[in-house]
Amino acid sequence: MASDIIISDTMLAGLIIVLGMVVVYLIIREIRIMKTSNRALELSLEKDKLSLLQQHEAKKAFPFTRLSPEQTAEIRQVQEDTAAIETTVFAKEKLLEARLARLENIVKAKKLDNLLVNATEQEKKVK
Repeated sequence: MASDIIISDTMLAGLIIVLGMVVVYLIIREIRIMKTSNRALELSLEKDKLSLLQQHEAKKAFPFTRLSPEQTAEIRQVQEDTAAIETTVFAKEKLLEARLARLENIVKAKKLDNLLVNATEQEKKVK
């Protein structure tokens, strides 16, 4: 009978504790896997929803908002040309304003000169 394995109470308790820990570990692992797989499914579902919303919005958008790169390049070119023309017009307006101001001053100076000449002539006539 020496070959019979005798399992003591402490060994049995230790074995039950180890088996219990393994079972608890497996349960916790399954719960974690289940949660992460659920989260992955939720994320893929959200991605699908987002792509469907984007497709719906793309169909719903007005055709003039979907411009080709050539059209946007043309629009930019026209805007640049407009800005250049506006700059030229502004410069010409400022030049014209300056010339008109100079002309007005010349006319005023001539008028004042003529008035002074007339005043001196009137003074000579009075004396």
